[in-house]
Amino acid sequence: MYKLDHLALVVKDCERSADFYKLVFGCAVVDHLVNDTMKIIYLQCGDLTLELLEYIAVSPPSRGAGIYDHLAFIVANIQAAMVSLKEQGVEFESDNPRLTMNGKKIIFFSGPDGERIELIEA
Repeated sequence: MYKLDHLALVVKDCERSADFYKLVFGCAVVDHLVNDTMKIIYLQCGDLTLELLEYIAVSPPSRGAGIYDHLAFIVANIQAAMVSLKEQGVEFESDNPRLTMNGKKIIFFSGPDGERIELIEA
């Protein structure tokens, strides 16, 4: 049995991205590491640990196939979440949520480095 431990996300500025995920999703910083080549900030977002990676002295490794497509967060009321996020300057990919094949409402927007984020009403 395997259990997902964390999701790693390469960002341009760890502090800026950490502030975004704290403000928008209520995530909490649980650890912060720095060495000569990178900064790492670990955020707890409910049951998910998000690892932010900022490369300092070297270019981030080039990734091809296998790059994550998006980060998904569950919300109780997608319309209320959209209003709140719009007040914080978030721009959505579309004006309205759409229904998935299993009937859930979803909508996408981008984080500070262009990472794709999905809201799912559950």
